[in-house]
Amino acid sequence: MRSDIPDTIVSAFQAARYLVFAPAGTITLRIGRHNPALQGLMAAQGCLSTAILTAYNPGARQAGIAANRRVQRALLQDASALGLPCYYGRNLAGDGDGPTEPTVAILGASLRQGCGLARRYGQLAFVFSKEDGVPELLWP
Repeated sequence: MRSDIPDTIVSAFQAARYLVFAPAGTITLRIGRHNPALQGLMAAQGCLSTAILTAYNPGARQAGIAANRRVQRALLQDASALGLPCYYGRNLAGDGDGPTEPTVAILGASLRQGCGLARRYGQLAFVFSKEDGVPELLWP
């Protein structure tokens, strides 16, 4: 993890819930906790990893709704261009009191692809899971 990120942001990101709107229903992820539904979704798609990203609020700074929507649309286009299975999702504050942000879960995205998209859209972190179905926060 990067040392320039305040502990309050790290704690908020770690406590958040990360939702993936999968065909069989919503999958709720918690950082560091094995999720059999995510693992099953990846296996069903023949994927060994998943990257979950948003373009909202770059640098963890509140941006306007129009700006957030514009960059999220661009992220969705970039994700789609990878030619990998993508599902919509949402980040929710762990305590339920905070902003929610739309996300895209990109099944089969490599660590390099996830880091590249996170950097392109000014994100401090993104969620990444290997085939074991344990999501982790990565700080590109």
